[in-house]
Amino acid sequence: MNIKKNIIGFILVFAMLFSLMPELNVQAATTDLKISATPASGSIAKVATSENKSDTLNITDSTVNNNSEMDKPNITSTIGWKNENGDWYYYKSDNTKATGWIKPDKNWYYLGYDGKMKTGWVNPNGIWYYLDYSGAMAKGWKELNNSKYFLQDDGSMVIGLKEINGKKYMFKSSGAMATGWALLNNQWYYFSVDGSMVTGWVKDNNKSYYVNDSGAMTIGWIKVDGSWYDFKDDGSMATGWVTYNGESYYLDTATGKMLTNTTIDGYTLGDDGKSTKKVDLSANFQTKFVPVKENTLYKGIDISNWDGDVNFSSVKSDGVQLVYMKATQGSTFRDQYLDTYYTNAKSVGLKVGFYHYLDGSSSPESQAENFYNSIKDKQSDLKPALDVESNGFDVMDYTLRFINKFKSLSNMDICIYTYSSFINSNLDSRLSGYTLWEANYNNNPLNNLPSNNVWSSGSRVGHQYSDTGSVSGIDSAVDLDEFTQGILR
Repeated sequence: MNIKKNIIGFILVFAMLFSLMPELNVQAATTDLKISATPASGSIAKVATSENKSDTLNITDSTVNNNSEMDKPNITSTIGWKNENGDWYYYKSDNTKATGWIKPDKNWYYLGYDGKMKTGWVNPNGIWYYLDYSGAMAKGWKELNNSKYFLQDDGSMVIGLKEINGKKYMFKSSGAMATGWALLNNQWYYFSVDGSMVTGWVKDNNKSYYVNDSGAMTIGWIKVDGSWYDFKDDGSMATGWVTYNGESYYLDTATGKMLTNTTIDGYTLGDDGKSTKKVDLSANFQTKFVPVKENTLYKGIDISNWDGDVNFSSVKSDGVQLVYMKATQGSTFRDQYLDTYYTNAKSVGLKVGFYHYLDGSSSPESQAENFYNSIKDKQSDLKPALDVESNGFDVMDYTLRFINKFKSLSNMDICIYTYSSFINSNLDSRLSGYTLWEANYNNNPLNNLPSNNVWSSGSRVGHQYSDTGSVSGIDSAVDLDEFTQGILR
């Protein structure tokens, strides 16, 4: 009985407890997890239901999305290289594009103002660099379009003379490696086909030259391996009979060596190579007689008002010997610096000359009068020069009429200044009797300039080899020239 009572009591207690438990309602096959409770207060709480989740993020393995596409959070990380529409950019940690020089790896790259990666030649701050197809800055040797360039360790392109691995090379103003003859500081140097500077004997165009240990071309007498040789104004080796300081010598026609203690063409040569009696220069020798002249190449410049103030003492100290100055142009123009240039150049002992720029603005006769009247009271050391490089008129007619008028006024012969490509296109053989001062920047020695249809090589008395030269006493780039004695009056 007690057991029965106990069982009945237990059942009643269990029933009371069960009636007090919260309601649990689980709906299957739905996206909502609905949990409701009935607290003592009777209120109902909803947690994360589909009805109130407008600002709640649904997170998957690969995306983070908001219900509103406009409010999508940006979590993109683009640090480093990114290709956009075929162009490469480099993004920094703040998601902005890098510009200028960067070194994200072992290489340097250059990015433009818009962030775009550059390739090929670039010139930031006036220095040339080359960037490969990958954008990486190049160093060392680079061959492009059949020209060779050298980029230093900092990537900068080399210009001028440069020693590389124990050999010297010359690089033009364009950066291209020079071969053949090149002019540096008024000295000629020779560079082989691989670009390296040559010393000793050079064979070029069937002529022999000798360049000393510094690489400079020799002119005049020099002793090589115990024998004497003589080299002409253009540096080529002389052969046959030559004269020097009134004495005659004979140079072997095959080797160029000065002969001694022998008889040539009936003349006896002593131990010192001199002929023991005066050589008859009118004789028909088997070899050409070559008179040897001393100091026959002159370093010169030509200037005008474009060059501004000039310190001629400094110009002279830089080795310049001759100065051509612009006097006139057309029938009325007279260079504003003419008198000052003339007075100051003469005062320091420089040889001076004048030139007129021929144009089609007025008759050539009136231009000749303008030129003559501007220089007639000045002492000129050099032949008056006529600058013929402008067209648009009958160039030959104007040139000849100018020459004739100036000759009648001054009784002086004109030297023609012009540039190589202008000659064949605009001038003809009627000018062949006048001396030529030729502009050609291809770094060829004066007597090795290309042939033309007007003048022989022997008619050239001047060579303007640069229009971007540098001379002490002149702040601007200046025209550089070399002249033979034929330019002197």
